[in-house]
Amino acid sequence: MGIVSKLIGLAFAAVGVIILMMFGSSPDPILSTMGIFGGMIMLSIGFSLLTAGRSQKQRPPPPPTVTEIHCDNPDCDFKEIRNYEEGDYILKPLEAKCPRCGSTMTIQGVYIVKEEEPAKSEI
Repeated sequence: MGIVSKLIGLAFAAVGVIILMMFGSSPDPILSTMGIFGGMIMLSIGFSLLTAGRSQKQRPPPPPTVTEIHCDNPDCDFKEIRNYEEGDYILKPLEAKCPRCGSTMTIQGVYIVKEEEPAKSEI
């Protein structure tokens, strides 16, 4: 949206304020009610035109999430870390078997991996 829409929005907002001031405090209740609603509508149209076209702030992508899987056999120390899949939760039994001993496996943790920012060097 360009400068023209901003000027039109400013004009609508100004007309809305004038309507509110002139007719919003009228002794006639019907005229007062119509003035309040009309002024508010004009103000909302004006502010919509004033704020239209503003770019949205780009959000950084969410940090990666990983799932930690352990073998259920206490004698086996197999552990696997894979990318998070929809439906993963802690203590969820998996259908996959342990590649070392063939026992069942369970999800033991779901973690968000925080990326470390590089340290700033002092000059």
